[in-house]
Amino acid sequence: MNVLVIGCGAIGTAITRALQYNEKIKKIYLVDNKPEYIQALSEKFPKAKKADFPDVLSDVKLVIECASQKAVEQYVPVVLEHGVDVLILSIGALADDEFRERIFGIAENKGARIYIPSGAIAGVDAISAVKGAGIYEITLETRKPPSAFEDSVLAEKGLSKDSIVEPVVLFEGFAREAVKKFPKNINVAATLSLAGMGFDKTRVRIIVDPKISTNIHHIFVKGDFGEMVLETRNKPFPHNPKTSYLAALSAISAVKKIIDAVWIGV
Repeated sequence: MNVLVIGCGAIGTAITRALQYNEKIKKIYLVDNKPEYIQALSEKFPKAKKADFPDVLSDVKLVIECASQKAVEQYVPVVLEHGVDVLILSIGALADDEFRERIFGIAENKGARIYIPSGAIAGVDAISAVKGAGIYEITLETRKPPSAFEDSVLAEKGLSKDSIVEPVVLFEGFAREAVKKFPKNINVAATLSLAGMGFDKTRVRIIVDPKISTNIHHIFVKGDFGEMVLETRNKPFPHNPKTSYLAALSAISAVKKIIDAVWIGV
């Protein structure tokens, strides 16, 4: 199988590395707006090479987006129009109802599939399972150390990384607004929204906490099925503290499942 990776940053590098050592992958095409990133990966991994988009779509079975919400908007509709499956990591882009329904429609019409990995949280399969039985409350509390946030985000609250000595609530509201205000920090809220009650009913609280070194996601779900409490304490990704190591591992696992004949945990 040949694949296209859009985004050659920290997670794109981790995915490319995993694909390099997967015997079922023959070619890894790369797209990024920074040529030096593509060159670095091409020199490190023999299967990897620069791609000409959209011409490359005639030679791939799967596209992996790990760049940004803007990249989702730019590339995913074109990928689906060519009937090619896509794995989306920048899930926050799907908070736009019109855009989401448009690409879902394209996928259905073209016979392509959209894959959304569980990312930095656990229990997405269980939440999806109980959705049909009735869910009436989902709350996500995310705690991250100051290093996980952009300086500009903290500055809006009159904070800086060095000035924070106690936990501070940066946001409290619903998922739709959270993914717009924190596009690099809270993709998990989008995933939860899609799996459960939607963007306007999924409550989100984001806390910057100088006393922790991990990214903590605490999820509470209540419905006719009973209650669910889920918590992950993720180490930040080594080369990008804004995201969790688990997010990269989830994407790599998802690609392996798509390639292989067996999918455990559907």
